Amino acid sequence: MGQVQSRQNEESFFKLDANDKETLLKKYTELASSAKGGKVLETTDELFGEGFHLIKEGPATEDKNRETATGFWKDGWETKRHNKGTHHTAIIQLACPGTIAGLDIDTAFFDGSHPAYASIEACLVVKGVNDEYEWKEVLPKVPLNGNSHHYYGIKASDDIYTHIKLNMYPDGGIARLRVYGNVSPVFPDEKTVFDLACLSNGGRVIKTSDDRYGKPSNLILPTAGANTRDGWQTRRSHVDGHEDWVEIKLGATGLLESLEVDTTHFRGNNPDFISLDACKSEYNDVQYDPEVNWVSLLSKSEVKADKKNVYSLKIDGEAYSHVRLHIYPDGGISRLRVYGVRVPETVEEPAVFKVAEEKIVKAIDELKVGESTPQEPSEPLIEASVSESTETTPATSVETEEATKEVTKETTKETIKESDNVALVSEISSVTTLVEEETELVKKVPAKRGRAKAAANVAVAAAKLTTKKKTKRRSASELEEEDEASETPAASAPRSKKARE
Repeated sequence: MGQVQSRQNEESFFKLDANDKETLLKKYTELASSAKGGKVLETTDELFGEGFHLIKEGPATEDKNRETATGFWKDGWETKRHNKGTHHTAIIQLACPGTIAGLDIDTAFFDGSHPAYASIEACLVVKGVNDEYEWKEVLPKVPLNGNSHHYYGIKASDDIYTHIKLNMYPDGGIARLRVYGNVSPVFPDEKTVFDLACLSNGGRVIKTSDDRYGKPSNLILPTAGANTRDGWQTRRSHVDGHEDWVEIKLGATGLLESLEVDTTHFRGNNPDFISLDACKSEYNDVQYDPEVNWVSLLSKSEVKADKKNVYSLKIDGEAYSHVRLHIYPDGGISRLRVYGVRVPETVEEPAVFKVAEEKIVKAIDELKVGESTPQEPSEPLIEASVSESTETTPATSVETEEATKEVTKETTKETIKESDNVALVSEISSVTTLVEEETELVKKVPAKRGRAKAAANVAVAAAKLTTKKKTKRRSASELEEEDEASETPAASAPRSKKARE
């Protein structure tokens, strides 16, 4: 997850140094920005500065010549003085649901009018799913300095949030609030067509050939482009056959249907043509995938200026995870939409269940073999017994061999009667322990496909072992009678069938 999240710290938060700050800015998505769709829903007070400034794109600015009805204009959220309550709050809806990796509370140009402290809470609200929610503190009360950035890392967590509450103590001004993390999209059902490339659906720009005049990440923002700077634009090329490109990892693997290339605001600096390729890969950056195979879904097609250009894609029944848009020869695009139907990821049965099943079945099979097959002396032992009589006739040799077998059989039978209980109890104990260990292992593993099957196998194995325990507690005379009965095929066959059942 990156350097920021890997730091070991007992606290739920920690102050970031210069290196961690750079990791935070490069590796994570800013989730609250109004340019991405974030909204300030409410504030307790905003007499000197409105709350929407908190999530404006770009750094805060200062204009000492601009004055409002309440005083000098401030590019931030500023409340009245002499707060009689404990604190002021601003509630922000994030542009995208996600996990939180870090925060930046910026008091730029508020020096002397900044709050003494601030804290941040978060919650998850999904309409129709969890209408009831509670705020969870992600950053406790921390001191603030004037005209400063305050970068904090948040201990790694899988908790997903949709809303943020910024608390300032007791009053004052804050210029910007940045919330960094990973997008955790809430997908529609599997039959719904939606924009798989959109940032709010988990899309990510991986790399591009050039980004001279605009960020390629602007292409997948859920909001409409504001101007030509709010898009992706490459430098001019004067080389014949030149092309630029941008590569995007889709938020989910899907069956792609159509493409929208929005050139709004681009007039005279839009591309002449575009094309689209796609591939499926488990890698974020497919350049590291040795088996990647790019497929053309849209051949070179004309692009019109200042318009939403819509194209139907080649339908081949394949699902794709990445797309690469080519523009010819260069130019600018405001937004890119890739519409399709999501294909759910296959959830494989955890290997731990397969191992558990194999061990249990193998152990039970060994017990079956030991129970149904009488133990016979090995051939070398018989040969050694026979060879002791060196001078015998063929008939005598046969009689000696038969007598030796009878003696060996009786000896083996006595050995079984004396050691059978000990040996079988030992086998049952070891397999019972195995079943108990695998059962505990199944309990510890999170519920996934295959768990019910593994648990059922464990229960069946335990039931069979319980039956075998009862069988092994018979008297020595009963065991002797069963051994004599097992000498004939007619007696042993039903017993083997019963054991298999």
